[in-house]
Amino acid sequence: MAITEKDAAIAYAKAWNRFDCSEFLKLLDDNAHYASQWVFEELESKAAISDYLIGKMKTVKKTGSKVYAELGNTRSGFAGRDCVFLAQEKKEEVQAVVLFEVENNKISRYDLCIPQLLNVERTGVYPI
Repeated sequence: MAITEKDAAIAYAKAWNRFDCSEFLKLLDDNAHYASQWVFEELESKAAISDYLIGKMKTVKKTGSKVYAELGNTRSGFAGRDCVFLAQEKKEEVQAVVLFEVENNKISRYDLCIPQLLNVERTGVYPI
């Protein structure tokens, strides 16, 4: 079965809602890229992304902070794309939108974006 952007979004949302990224990382291409509008350098391999994401989740979990990862869709700019909304402590205060690219049945790239740049539709679905 081919993986879709929606599958990638669901896996990523589950990862944050569980603080366990193991299943999401299995979907990454070895040469996957990750970029964030809050970080200057792009991560350029599955290994680098794995180290970063595992460490990030451990740090956030240690603080006792609650993360909410909700499925959504873009309505402009990148219209019609499945995405994930990330919020911390308060579900209604979305801090980031995550978009995915899939090639050859693997996640080739994902980007963490400032939510104000995209016209997005929230679904109220928080996969666990």
